[in-house]
Amino acid sequence: MDWLTFIRIAHVIGTVLGVGATTFAEIFYLKFLKDGEIDPFENDILKVFYRIIRLGLVILVFSGFGYLVMWRLNFLGPQVFFSDRFLVKITIILILLAAAFAMNFRLINLRVGSTITLVSWYMAMILGIWRKTPFSYPVIFSAYVILTITTYFVLRFLENKVRTKHQ
Repeated sequence: MDWLTFIRIAHVIGTVLGVGATTFAEIFYLKFLKDGEIDPFENDILKVFYRIIRLGLVILVFSGFGYLVMWRLNFLGPQVFFSDRFLVKITIILILLAAAFAMNFRLINLRVGSTITLVSWYMAMILGIWRKTPFSYPVIFSAYVILTITTYFVLRFLENKVRTKHQ
């Protein structure tokens, strides 16, 4: 197996771990809110998801650096790294990293951070799959911002619905 194949596999594994764990963390968080609070056992389950999300992010970042090294060694052409799709993906990963650090040090609300995390992982996955997107950086990033705001309100709506249903 050559290095590029290894890097691609690692990148996919990191994305799968991040998207999957983020999705299940949100699902279980909403499920655990049925009684209005998260008990220690439920908190431990959520911590497992958060560790998996971190592992996926670490794998994604290191494999991303691997892509940059391969580009620098001229195994990948410059068209890959100067495309709008790639630049938005890098921006979103940087936002994801910033949100992870901010949540870790309690600089942002968990609800805001979890929304940013959820949307960022899905956008990174979609941009990784959608190779020839016809949209520019501002259009893609605007869609990301709109999706983040919409997702925040949808998650809060679901959270309130779960809480009021079981009161």
